[in-house]
Amino acid sequence: MINILLAACGGFVCVEMLQVHFLLKWNKKPLNCSVCLSGWFTLLLYILPDWFKVPFYMCAAMMVVVLFTSIMKKL
Repeated sequence: MINILLAACGGFVCVEMLQVHFLLKWNKKPLNCSVCLSGWFTLLLYILPDWFKVPFYMCAAMMVVVLFTSIMKKL
């Protein structure tokens, strides 16, 4: 379950926040689609070893900060 959440956060951060598809000048799927990229990240997280999960934990932390910031701005 944690792999799915990490992949979703990684896909969102790469596509919506970092806009990797513009940085790499490759505006095609799966790089410009957060749903597609999350699916591929899920596959990678199940196949590759645990040390590969570190960037995805960082993406999850970024997502939590974005949520907290938006909540705090509404108060």
